[in-house]
Amino acid sequence: MQKDLAFAKKEQEGLPQVQLVLNVIQRTQQHRALCAKYLQTTLERREQRMKAEEVDTAIFAYEAYLDKNPNKQLQAQFAETVSYWHKIRHDVSQNRINYLESFEQHSFLVKLQLQFLRNLVDSYQLSLDPDVDGYFLIDASLVELPELAEVLGQIRGYGTGLLTKGEANFDERAHLKALLLLSKSKADQLSININKAVAARSTGRENIYANYQSTKAQYDKAVSIAQLNILDSQNLTFSPDDYYASFTLGVNSYFAYAHFAIEQLDSILQSRITKLKNQMIALLFYVVILTLTVALIFILFVRRLLHQLGGEPYYAAEVVQTVTDGDWEYEVKTPYPDSLLGKMKIMQEKLKENNRLKNEFVSTVSHELRTPLTAIGGALSVALSGQLGALPGSAVKLLDIAQKNSVRLTELINDLLDIDKLTVGKLELDLVVQPIMPIIDDACLAMTSYAQKYGVNIVVGPRFEYALVKVDARRLRQVLMNFLSNAAKFSQKGDDIIINASVSSDRVRIEVVDHGSGIPEEFHDKIFQKFSQADSSDTRAVGGTGLGLAIAKELIQQMNGTIGFSSSLTVGSCFYVELPLEEANSD
Repeated sequence: MQKDLAFAKKEQEGLPQVQLVLNVIQRTQQHRALCAKYLQTTLERREQRMKAEEVDTAIFAYEAYLDKNPNKQLQAQFAETVSYWHKIRHDVSQNRINYLESFEQHSFLVKLQLQFLRNLVDSYQLSLDPDVDGYFLIDASLVELPELAEVLGQIRGYGTGLLTKGEANFDERAHLKALLLLSKSKADQLSININKAVAARSTGRENIYANYQSTKAQYDKAVSIAQLNILDSQNLTFSPDDYYASFTLGVNSYFAYAHFAIEQLDSILQSRITKLKNQMIALLFYVVILTLTVALIFILFVRRLLHQLGGEPYYAAEVVQTVTDGDWEYEVKTPYPDSLLGKMKIMQEKLKENNRLKNEFVSTVSHELRTPLTAIGGALSVALSGQLGALPGSAVKLLDIAQKNSVRLTELINDLLDIDKLTVGKLELDLVVQPIMPIIDDACLAMTSYAQKYGVNIVVGPRFEYALVKVDARRLRQVLMNFLSNAAKFSQKGDDIIINASVSSDRVRIEVVDHGSGIPEEFHDKIFQKFSQADSSDTRAVGGTGLGLAIAKELIQQMNGTIGFSSSLTVGSCFYVELPLEEANSD
């Protein structure tokens, strides 16, 4: 549609130029006819000079248009016709040529002008008009009509010269007859195309047909004068002035019709442009309505989706992730109880309640078990100490196994109580600014016998005696002992377990490095979760609670530190804690 609009606008831009060029052609033809008398009689130069000035004025008008609307190709082509015109005008004014030479040169000039007119029509794509009625009207009025007018102009000029001379030989009569036959052929073709243009769209075309019939009548009258007074007459006595006036009326009627047709074409193109603009506006309106409709549907869909979700998608994803991570304290906010988030909130509350009941149960059972276990452990210790007398070897062996299991149960209960207190925030830490090395030494000393049981050695790295941290010494020692016990259990006999301390600008890092089997990649995300063990099938891991690292993580975080690890299969593992470095007397 936009392409059609641009096409119609380009056609319309060419119509004013066509009118200006037709004026040049019309004035050139008139000058040719006058020269036929001027170069054979004593006609005053004034009339010829005035007609030549009219040609100059018509040329100047088109040149002025081209200056305002530059087109280098058209300007160059038109300049050729102007140059040839100046030569003719000069030769005529100086009487350097006779009337026949003038006729031939003028005819050649008009031929150049008609060729320029055709190029102009093609340049503005008028000859490619897509509408049938527009095409026939353009072809008739802008191409065929000027050519017919030129043939009539030649008949006018040639006949005027013969009547002025007063005689005509056989060849001259034959030439004039050929021109008349050519004009009849072109007039018939012109009539056909005018009728096609009217038939293609009869509405509003009655004036086109009526005006053409009037113009055709002038043509018939003019050619009949040439036939009767030159071809059919032996003596050429008809007045050259009357002949010139009659043919001028006929030729001018064709040019007048050409201008009328151009006005009709302009009206057709303007109507087409207006129609296309209206169609584009309507299309734009439909696009806007369609866009708004789609946008409204999308908004309704999004609102429905948000209602079903219960909130923004990113917020829903955050809630799902938080609940999945087990954060029961996270408050889920949604105005839609029946939405996904609303159901998630209900599920979270139920899970929170179940977790509370589970923790209460574990806490109650742990407290209830601690007292009898303490009594059992004490009794077993007394029996094994020999205070109750000598016991058979088999009895001692069984009592030793019972005591070890009692110790393990006690450790499990203590871990359960610790994790319960950490979860509910009831475990209080005694945070004091103190040196880090004594805590490391105590942990190593406490685990020496345990490491020896597995045939491994604990090696302490560089010492930083003046590095201070604000920690609960007993709980930090508990964390380091957990690291050391895990390293001992999963190391090969004869390996060294290295515990390193390093100090950066504001932090202290403690690492426990072993050269054991390493931790599988798929278990890395679970290592600090409750009841998690990387290799529970290994007989050396028997007796672990699966709570040690979970407790260690909670303890270190409450000391404002961070905990982490790195591990590679068959290479070993490195567990570390980082704690803020304190200054002396910072308490």
